[in-house]
Amino acid sequence: MKKKFLYSILFLSAVSMMQSCKKEDDNLDRQIVGLGGDTYPKTALDTWLFDNFTKPYNIDVKYRWDGAELAIDRTLVPPSVDKVQPIMETVKAAWIDVYAAEAGEVFVKKLAPKQYVLVGSLQYNSGNTVTLGEAEGGNKVTLFNVNNFDKTNRNVVKPVLKTIHHEFAHILAQNITYPKDFPLVTPAGYTADWNNTTLASARAAGFITQYSQAAPGEDFAEMVSVMLTEGKAGFDAIIKSNTTATAVTALRKKEEIVVGYFKQAWGIDFYALQNRTTVAINNLTSPLQLSSYLGFGKTYTAVAVNPATTSGMSADFITAYNAAKTNLANLSATAKYSLDNFSIVHTTATDAVLRVTFTATGGTQAGTSFQANITYKLVTAPDGTITFTAPTLDANAGVIAASIAPLTNYLTTGSFRYTFYYSPDFKYEYGGFTKVSNPGSFFFGTLG
Repeated sequence: MKKKFLYSILFLSAVSMMQSCKKEDDNLDRQIVGLGGDTYPKTALDTWLFDNFTKPYNIDVKYRWDGAELAIDRTLVPPSVDKVQPIMETVKAAWIDVYAAEAGEVFVKKLAPKQYVLVGSLQYNSGNTVTLGEAEGGNKVTLFNVNNFDKTNRNVVKPVLKTIHHEFAHILAQNITYPKDFPLVTPAGYTADWNNTTLASARAAGFITQYSQAAPGEDFAEMVSVMLTEGKAGFDAIIKSNTTATAVTALRKKEEIVVGYFKQAWGIDFYALQNRTTVAINNLTSPLQLSSYLGFGKTYTAVAVNPATTSGMSADFITAYNAAKTNLANLSATAKYSLDNFSIVHTTATDAVLRVTFTATGGTQAGTSFQANITYKLVTAPDGTITFTAPTLDANAGVIAASIAPLTNYLTTGSFRYTFYYSPDFKYEYGGFTKVSNPGSFFFGTLG
């Protein structure tokens, strides 16, 4: 009897629980959000994504949460909706648009991954690493850490773009393999233990990042992505900071192979692509500052200027240069010279030399080339602008000083700001000087 009584209690308790839960369980067939197949009202963001990615390039951008798209053994969070358009504007401007401008829209339509999946958080892995992005078979790219994206912060934008360019480099290599001699540049440096290597050690071994050491394919993709997101000046700065001669040789060789691969496999001028990417990042964030790279002891110490071979300098500068050129051609009845070019060389932290190259066009010295050096004291303002003052002339400069006065007067009138310039086709990056009082007055040349 006791056992029957116990069963009765259990039965009554179960009935009671069913009755108490009945109201909540009436709709047991309702849809569970997040399992796929959900429908949502179309928003302005959806329209923008469709118009900028789906319609022109057949790229789907998935930002609403779908756990089936992601690893089930990771703790991840959805992206904030207000971060979606800023990050995808960046993707379009500094990845799609630069490739479309350099290689054509058909190239992008043919090779671009067909889906982007956005995740709000980082993906943490074993071995103390995190995943910023990943690609699957060239069809899908997942971007993590979207909730920390800041479109105005260059230091945030660059890692995102590096991830995108890295994954796209893999897609390119899957279609046309990179040259077989690439892994032979640093064959002994690849290791599964790359995450325990410092950046300095990796670069001393001839690798652009630690992850480059994971495998040749990752090395290639890292070279492409770093060269694009750092730009020419940034990449040159990395090379110059490396004090290991063999490593510098290796990195320059890898650069050469990357550039050759893009030209031979895809018909793309890599340096133009690189410069377009730099300009795109500048337009999105704070512009890259030439003053960080040009000066005594920096990546570049000189700017070589030759208006005869480099067009696009301001009209007032060209007028001053041509006046000096004309004067020098008629220095005297017996002394005539052609003004070939000039350089501005930073010789100390406070000195810069105007080095003028000119050639005798007649007389016994015809064909002989000369240099004249005028050393200026550089006065640098707190905002980084500079003024050329207190000139000191060497002997040759004393001879031609009056003739080149239009040029030297241009230099010593007002202050200048260091500025990057690019050729119209983006194949060349230049360093130049822009007048603070008149941004439309400037000259530029090859950095060295």
